Amino acid sequence: MNPLSRRKFIATFGIAASTVLLNNCTSKPLANDLLQPTPITNISDNPEIQSVRLGIIPSFEVAPLLVAQHKKLFAKYGMTDVELVPFQSWADISDRTEIGTELGTNSDGIDGGHFYSPLPEMMNEGINPNKRKTAMYMLMRLHTHGGYIVVSKRLKPFGIQIQRAPFSPWQDVAKLFGSPMNCAIAELGTNYDLWLRYWLASMNVVPKLNIDVLAIPFAEMSNQIKRSRADLLCLDSWHMLKLLEANLTYPAIATGEIWRNHPGECLAMRADWVDKYPIATQALLQGIMEAQIWCDNPANERELNTLIALSFSNGANLITEPLKMFSQLFKNSPQQTKGILRANSSKNSPNPLAIKYWSNDGISVSYPYKSHDLWFLNEYRRWQLLPDNFEIKETIDAVNREDLWKNAAKAIGVPDTNIPISTSRGVEVFFDGSSFDPNSSQ
Repeated sequence: MNPLSRRKFIATFGIAASTVLLNNCTSKPLANDLLQPTPITNISDNPEIQSVRLGIIPSFEVAPLLVAQHKKLFAKYGMTDVELVPFQSWADISDRTEIGTELGTNSDGIDGGHFYSPLPEMMNEGINPNKRKTAMYMLMRLHTHGGYIVVSKRLKPFGIQIQRAPFSPWQDVAKLFGSPMNCAIAELGTNYDLWLRYWLASMNVVPKLNIDVLAIPFAEMSNQIKRSRADLLCLDSWHMLKLLEANLTYPAIATGEIWRNHPGECLAMRADWVDKYPIATQALLQGIMEAQIWCDNPANERELNTLIALSFSNGANLITEPLKMFSQLFKNSPQQTKGILRANSSKNSPNPLAIKYWSNDGISVSYPYKSHDLWFLNEYRRWQLLPDNFEIKETIDAVNREDLWKNAAKAIGVPDTNIPISTSRGVEVFFDGSSFDPNSSQ
């Protein structure tokens, strides 16, 4: 049996993270009007190859890929055979990307796809269990917002406050119920892992020292919550809704509250594929960009909800009422105010924490800022997940291909005012008042 098929199910998805953005003079604000792409195509723009295999993990975060395929936006630019291959873990995606397709001849591998940061950088430098380097390019961000930290029901009566506060009383309360409080994510090292660690550290709680952070495959999470083995979990919206529906947890804080407009998951591909097929790569980016713009259009909300729900229900009722639950997320995403769960249902006052794909608050969501790559790698260094001699900036320059994003954006008619002029989004400020200045970071 192929060793990849023997991996345990790990339902990670994530992202999210952490910041209220300061006014940034280095990037142009995006226009508030809905963008109508006007592609500039020539006969010479025909892709060198029409097929590609992209790995995805079922989640709201991959909506642009689903839309680009369903609405034939890939085909619009000549990519007529785009295969979206679902996986159950990031480990599977990275392993299959490492195998590759041998530039179109190997059906066991994939050419790239949906990744969390900084996984492409880790693969590029061979920082993985196999210790093998796979040259990677990170091409675009897929979204912002979408993650949640949720709390088990056994702690709800004690009104855990999501703020900088003494943590020991929480543990004392948990022990009264027979077991200490633990945190959980589906896969170590993911964005959800980093958001959870950041949130804990903001309360002067040191992961592994003051509280354990467990890696629990999502297939096992419900049982572990029932056994009081997991009380604070960082999850993507889709899995948060499933636990909410099962009446096991309630949302404590959205990642968008920790870091407003934080960088989400990304599209990354093998560098050899991109280098051999530059026109095909641009075609993929153009199709996904148009899909991102389509996803953010309020007029498409119902169709988007339906598309995502049907894409991942697989007839197995992953959530009891998928259309209802997905609609709840997109329209009335749960928020926490003074300890009371509320929903913002006003059409004139959209949920500021809703997942976005192209832009939000006049800020580009899709453009891959190098300053965000720097934040992720600095967090990895903070938590001792990088070797001491890791060259952060050099790796970012090798992996981040924001130049290809700009080329694709111009090709679909994105105006210059919607294209960032700097690879840095500037100083970021988080919910606890701390800030990240890319200019003063290694």
